[in-house]
This record gives sequence, C-alpha cells and structure tokens, in this order.
Amino acid sequence: MSQENSAMTAGEVEAQLEALKRAHEEDAAGPQTALDRKIVSFGGIFSFLFAIATIVSLYEIVMRYFFNAPTIWVHETVIALVAVCYLYGGIQCLAADKHIRIGLIYFGTSGGTRRLLDFVNGVLALFFAIAIAYAASTMVEKSWWTPQGDFRLERSGSAWNPITPALVKMGLFITAVVLAIQSLGHIWVAFKGTGYRQSEGEAASKYAIIGIAIVFGLLAIGGYVLFSQGRDLGIQTGSILLVTSIMVLILTGIPLAFVTGLIAIMFTIAWFGVSGVPLVSSRIYSFVNEYVLVAIPMFVLMASLLDRSGMARDLYDAMRLVAGRLKGGVAIQTLVAAIFLASISGIIGGEIVLLGLIALPQMLRLGYNRALAIGTVCAGGSLGTMIPPSIVLIVYGLTASVSIGDLFLATVVPGLMLATFYIIYIFVRCTLDPSMGPSIPQAELDMPLAEKLKKMRGVILPVGVAFTVLGSIYGGVASVTEAAAMGVVGVFISALVRGEVSWELISSSLKQTLETCGMIIWIGLGAAALVGVYNLMGGNRFIESAILDSGASPMVIILMMMGILIVLGLFMDWIGIALLTMPIFVPIIITLGMDPVWFGILFAMNMQVSYLTPPFGPAAFYLKSVAPSDMSLSEIFRALLPFIAIQIVALALVLFFPEIALWLPGWVKGN
Repeated sequence: MSQENSAMTAGEVEAQLEALKRAHEEDAAGPQTALDRKIVSFGGIFSFLFAIATIVSLYEIVMRYFFNAPTIWVHETVIALVAVCYLYGGIQCLAADKHIRIGLIYFGTSGGTRRLLDFVNGVLALFFAIAIAYAASTMVEKSWWTPQGDFRLERSGSAWNPITPALVKMGLFITAVVLAIQSLGHIWVAFKGTGYRQSEGEAASKYAIIGIAIVFGLLAIGGYVLFSQGRDLGIQTGSILLVTSIMVLILTGIPLAFVTGLIAIMFTIAWFGVSGVPLVSSRIYSFVNEYVLVAIPMFVLMASLLDRSGMARDLYDAMRLVAGRLKGGVAIQTLVAAIFLASISGIIGGEIVLLGLIALPQMLRLGYNRALAIGTVCAGGSLGTMIPPSIVLIVYGLTASVSIGDLFLATVVPGLMLATFYIIYIFVRCTLDPSMGPSIPQAELDMPLAEKLKKMRGVILPVGVAFTVLGSIYGGVASVTEAAAMGVVGVFISALVRGEVSWELISSSLKQTLETCGMIIWIGLGAAALVGVYNLMGGNRFIESAILDSGASPMVIILMMMGILIVLGLFMDWIGIALLTMPIFVPIIITLGMDPVWFGILFAMNMQVSYLTPPFGPAAFYLKSVAPSDMSLSEIFRALLPFIAIQIVALALVLFFPEIALWLPGWVKGN
C-alpha cells in the first residue's frame, strides 16, 4: 500500500465504501419509487432523534450523579424518541433497499425473473403491512377514544404520566400505512419493469425460474393446508409447517424483517382467526418500548462516529509500534486493533469493512498469504459478538431476562481466549512458514520518536472511552444504556478534540445509525411477534416437553441446542435466531439447573461461527464489498475454514468447562 493510501482518512474510507455500496445497489436492486426517495431524504431528520435521546440520557446521568436530582421524564422520553426512530428505520431500509435478504435465488436473477420475484415479494409485504395497519388501528382506537366514543389519549400511568403510549401506537399505524403504500409502489414498478436491466445472468435465470416455481408451489401447498386445517393440524404438524415456511420464504429473497412477521400473521389467522391479528401488533409495540434496546442505537452511533473519524485508523497505526517486529506482526496487530474496536463499538459490520479497507491492503502489499489475511480480517472483525459491549449479548439478556452486566463479565475471558487462539494460530503459521507473514520493512519501523508519540497520543482518548464505558457497567455506576450514552459523548468529544467534527460526520453517522437499527430492530419485531404467536399456539410447551421427556442427558440436550443454533446460523441473522430460540431454550436451561449466563456466552460464540460460515456468513459479504475485485466469495469462505475450526474449539472448551465463563462474574461478586 502506498504512503498516500496508508494515510487515507476514515472519511475517505467511508466515501469509498459508500461508492462500492451504490455500485452494488445499482446492479442488485430495482429502481426506487418517488415515495422511497422522499422517505430517504426525510430519514436524516428523523435520525437526529437519536442525538436528542443521547443528550437527554446524558442529562439524566448528570442530574442524578452530580446533583442527586433524578428526573421522572427522561426514561419514557428516550423510549418514545427511539421507538419512533425504530419504526421509521424500517421504512427507510425498505426505501433504500438496506434490509437483509438471503439471496440464494434472488441475487442470481435479473431482468424478467427479478421482476417476478420483486412483484411477489411486494404482494407479500403488502399483505404484512395491511395486517399490521389493521391491528394497529384497533390499538389506536382504544388509546385515542373511550368505549363511549369520547376523545382521550392513553397515558403511561407513571409518575410523569405522558401520552407517549398513544403517540407510539399512532406511529405504528402510520408506519404500517406508509409500508403498504411503499409495497404498492414496488408492485407497480415490478409490473411495469421500468429500470430493470438485462444482464449476462439472464440466461442462467431460466434455471432460477424452476427454483422459483418450486418455492411458490411449496408456499401454495403450505398455505392451503394451513388455512384449511388451522389449529386442527396440531402443534407438532404446525411446528414443522412453521419452520418450513420460514426456510421457503427466505429463499424468495423477501427481507428477513418481513419473513417472520408475515408468518406470525399467517399462523395467527389460521389458529385464532382475523380477530387474533392485534396480538401481533401488541407484541411489536411491546418490543419497541423495551428500554434495554435503547443501548443498541447508542452503541451503533459510537461505532459510526468512530468509523468516520480518524480514530480507528490511528488506533491501527499505533498497534504497528507494538506488533511490528513479531512473526505475522501485521496480522497480529490487526487482531489487537479489532479487540479495541470491538470494546468501543460492539458493532461487527463496520469493523470488518474498516479492517478490510485499512488492514487487508497492508497485508497484501507486504506479501502476506491471502487466505491468512482474509481470515484475520473477518475473524477479528467478528469479535464484536464476544467483546463487551456486545449487542448480541444485550439482545440475549433482554430475551432471557439475564443481567447484561453479568453477561459482559462472563464474556471477557472467552472473548480474549478466542482472540488469543487466533493470535497463536497466526504466530505459529508464520513461524513455521515465514513467507506467510513477511516482516514490516525496517524503514517503516524506525520512525522518529516524535512520530511514534503522536500516533500513541491519537489513541489515548478512544481507548479511554472504552475503559470508561465498560468500567461504569462493571462497577455498577451506570446501566448499559447510560454507559452507551456516555460512550457516544466520549467518542464525540474525542473527535472534537482531534478537530474532526463536522456536519457531514454527525449527519452521516446518525443516518447510518437509523438504517442499521432499522435492519436489526425490524428483524426483531417480526421474530418477537412470531415467538409470541407460537407460544400462544403451545409451541414452547411442546418443544420443552419434547426435549425434557426425550430421556437425554443434560449435556446431550445442550449439544442438540448447539446443533440447532449452528444450522439456523447458516440461513438466518443472529437477532432472529435469538428472539426465536432463546425464549424456548432458556427456560429449559434453567429447568436443567444450568446457568443462563453461561448459556448466553455459548450463544454468542455460536453466533461467532454463524458470522463466518456459508452460505449466509455476513462477515464474508462485508469483506467482499471492499475487497479487491479478483477476490471471490468462494476464496473468502475457504480462507475462513481454519478460523471456524478455532471458533468451534473455543466453543467446546466453554461448553465442557463452564468456569471459563463463570469465574470472573463469581470473583467480582465475591469481592
């Protein structure tokens, strides 16, 4: 990598990433409607609600800790502001085509075949939106009017007693209506075929048509059986049909955010009739009002500010001073930098992209083995699932009703153990075969002392932020959400001190936060609705009794659960897996007398594996978006195999030796 490229600012890195994203979207997505463009343009305004929520949270911290004057209005205000952002983020992601799809069929098509899939997906999304709008309208009716028809606004019933419940329910209704109009626009665009491009993939799409026909045939048969038989099917047959429906719908390319919600509505109608549909909207409303989830956008905002400032680049450069003379030193420094990035942000995609733009070219320039370089970036960037503040563990703690502070303590040793295994692997490989990781040229190592001090000073502030955030959580000084708010302010102040704050930095970071949370939370909305409906069908009791009555030993039951998680990880996003499985698995774990904190670490390690394994393997796709053009997905996935093996070894160690995860929380509580 040339000196000019090595000095590339994070803003230029982000510009390069956005250019790559736009090029991909032009090739992969259908054209936007006028409404989509309006939604995207207004997204910047809505995203500033995240900034307001952060400022309000910080105000509460200052008033409570410095003036002993806790507020009564901050908690509900922050929830309402963030809930509005979550709802808008869903339609923003649909407008910008940012929702996650499993493109086994979808992205292999173009022209007329793509139009067919978009048309059907639009119809399915329209059905979902209409059902949610109907359900939300019943909620609005009850929260805005009395049974006698008199106007009133539902209040929270707290000491402050605001009207936020009525406002959020109206927001859910408006969101569903806008989503329905968006879906109609996408149906019309697909029907007209305007803007769809023919490509060399069109010939191959003839084979995709056969696959599409099979998929829709299965959907038609399953739908007929479901709606004609309903609850007469029984929970066992219903469970099989539910899982099959998820897999089949995923293959069509419909966004994951709508798959689980759509299936939740279909099974609600089949089991309880149309009158049961409000059950789905009530689950969605409850989900967006979870205070613990407020930490997610704040950690995402931390990561966005970090990525767009120069702090991440300086952190990586500073690591060169520490690891430059080791065998495989650049790869090792990449992993050390990844640990620090994970401890600041907890977001995975941004870390992989950042390391892919900064570290991968450096390793390739120095003649590193391509597979080793690829695996280092993807495995290191994925450590965010394990290193606190991990958003994976925040969502697990929410769904399993487990202390997030305990989870953060429990994951420290397994997370560092996994990172150490990566480092040992790289060091051993490069020691046995020095050609796999050549040394950094001496001229680059012998930089002037003043230059070294400058680089080291550049990372003092962000590293200090990481220790402040984690220390406040571990020390019981602040909740996870409050610590996240302090982290956002800390990173912002760090960027301000470094002279990197600009309107573009703030607005683009907030916009990325809106879209990222739209992806994450809307997958969670559908999964929460599906879990609620399935439990009402008796699914949780069915699975619990099937597992507990199987006669298998507790360890065999755990292994079965791990197997299920690994299989689901091949096809689904982690938040969907968490919300679908943890409400069922965790009660079984507790019944077996096992620690749900330990199981949470096993879940996070399992999700580590899912980030690297094909065909879903998000880490590979993140890296591919910024990798050299001659680096194929198949090459990336092959390069990840040794690191997947390391992950499985680490998972097995924590599985069979729970104290690896539990001794630190026990030690802290004992002292």
